[in-house]
Amino acid sequence: MSLTESCCNTPPVQDAQWHNKGEQVALSQQIAGEERTTYRTGPKDSKRGLIAIYDIFAYHPTTYQFFDRIAESHGGFQLSAPHIFTKGGYPPDQMGDSAKLMAWIGANGDYKGNHIDEIIRVAVEDLRKDGCTSFSIFGQCWGALMSVKAASEEGNPFLAAGGPHPSFFSIETVKDTKAPLIILASKDEADMVPVIDSIKHKNFPVEPFHKRFDNMHHGWTGGRGDWSQPDQFQAGLEAVDLLSGFFAKAASASKL
Repeated sequence: MSLTESCCNTPPVQDAQWHNKGEQVALSQQIAGEERTTYRTGPKDSKRGLIAIYDIFAYHPTTYQFFDRIAESHGGFQLSAPHIFTKGGYPPDQMGDSAKLMAWIGANGDYKGNHIDEIIRVAVEDLRKDGCTSFSIFGQCWGALMSVKAASEEGNPFLAAGGPHPSFFSIETVKDTKAPLIILASKDEADMVPVIDSIKHKNFPVEPFHKRFDNMHHGWTGGRGDWSQPDQFQAGLEAVDLLSGFFAKAASASKL
């Protein structure tokens, strides 16, 4: 798997601001003997659940805004964004060193080794207890890969997966997905059309979707996003609409 080069070189935005609409709540089960929390947002009467996986900088004002807006779009979703990097996200002062970044991801962001699979399962069950009957999952950058890994598990509940500016995406990493993917690439990722085309033969109820934002940099919807800039804000709102629309369509298709 290859890392998007700009993932190593683009630092997080330091002065972004957003007033969170949701709140941190405890997951109902311990993970590897530890209490864990998740950011919950969106209308509590929605029956559509979303799992969101942040990027390597963990929670960030732009990330919260992105999650809050998705949770309120296309009729609303109960969104749960688990706190995975409890020791903090990737240190910005180590930007530019791809070896250090890969080592950090290996130590902190391994799907099985860091119990991310278990965290996701508990977050889903908590959404189910709160009335959700359908589920999709998405992530940003590294988080998008986590969403595909979750959607590739046998018996997983997800109707759709994917996310914006994905890292480590290839035909190989998506080949086992059991759900249609939405890929919103930036100008910095490799061509994702072959990746999305490689799963279209699976005849999902919803057609896999791809759009490239040629005027956006890697990470614009998350820690690297500065939505005080009008172009980033407008592209962010478009990403919100595309993702929430895709997940709403997947939820509707599941009832046919």
